[in-house]
Amino acid sequence: MQNNPNTKTAEDDSSLRNIIEEDLIKIIKELSSEDLISAYRSLSGLKIESNSNLRIRKKNNLSKKDITVEYSTHLRSQNKACSTVKDYVNISVKFTSYIRQNRIKFKSLAMSDVDQYLSSVRSRNISNNTYAKFINCIRSFLRFLNRREYIKADFASLIGIPPKVESIKEELSEQDIKNIKDYLSARKEKYRNENLRDMIIFNLGIDCGLRRQEFINLNWEDINFKESSINIKNSKGRKNRVVYFNKDLRELLYLYRKLNGKYINALIRGAHGKRITKCSLQNIISRIFKESKTYRKNLTLHSLRHTYAERLRRKGIDLPTISKLLGHSRLDTTDIYLHVNKDDFKMAVL
Repeated sequence: MQNNPNTKTAEDDSSLRNIIEEDLIKIIKELSSEDLISAYRSLSGLKIESNSNLRIRKKNNLSKKDITVEYSTHLRSQNKACSTVKDYVNISVKFTSYIRQNRIKFKSLAMSDVDQYLSSVRSRNISNNTYAKFINCIRSFLRFLNRREYIKADFASLIGIPPKVESIKEELSEQDIKNIKDYLSARKEKYRNENLRDMIIFNLGIDCGLRRQEFINLNWEDINFKESSINIKNSKGRKNRVVYFNKDLRELLYLYRKLNGKYINALIRGAHGKRITKCSLQNIISRIFKESKTYRKNLTLHSLRHTYAERLRRKGIDLPTISKLLGHSRLDTTDIYLHVNKDDFKMAVL
């Protein structure tokens, strides 16, 4: 049987490669750090940035996509929450797309280019608070670009942050809560266990004070039936906390688990059995408010969390405890959630 000459050549190349690799490893081990960096620079054309980690970056050839990926890694290293990283990176991608479309290179970026972009964003029909959040994201990205020497100046320091407009924070009254529970008990379902799931969502909001992303991330493994508690992991600011639920919610969770036959992974699921999305969750709550006749302009999913805080206050729970249950680092943040009214002032003196 005749040997294939191509196979023999491949084997020879492989043997030669192994010999070269072994020799190179010996040579590298004998080089000083300075000589190794110099050799690496001349062979690869890479720019070496000396710091505590001796990071090596192919700076001259880095694409705008690579930079946004690097920015994402940077944000995660700063212990930013996943939702924050997602929002900031999305805005950085839009900004880099604008730069690419206008054929602007990062090194030649001028403040006038940034102003032009911000002006185009401001001309859209967005609220002052949305624009203020947008500005914070852009400033963060520009600071990152400047510190990594992708742009020549600190444009972030030249951008002012517009003042936020304090929005009216709504909470649900006890009558609102009764109306919603009555509505969910009698509503005709679009699919199996829809009403039970929505009742659980509603109760998790007003009795446990969950944030939007906490609803979405919640798994069955986070529920401790023995302790009647929920372990909320990696929430805003990458913090963990424990909240407790009452007997009514406990029974709802038991029934929902039994009927669905789900014991692991996502607790709250959409119509097709997948983990609920941000948009679907908001639509569920909006529908509940409208169809139960409790709708008001400023009622949102977050109003459930405000209702939770206010109900705790009315029970006489002290501010530090409420703050801890909400997962706040500062008491003045918790103060926003408390709705002191005229009746409270009367009670204080009468």
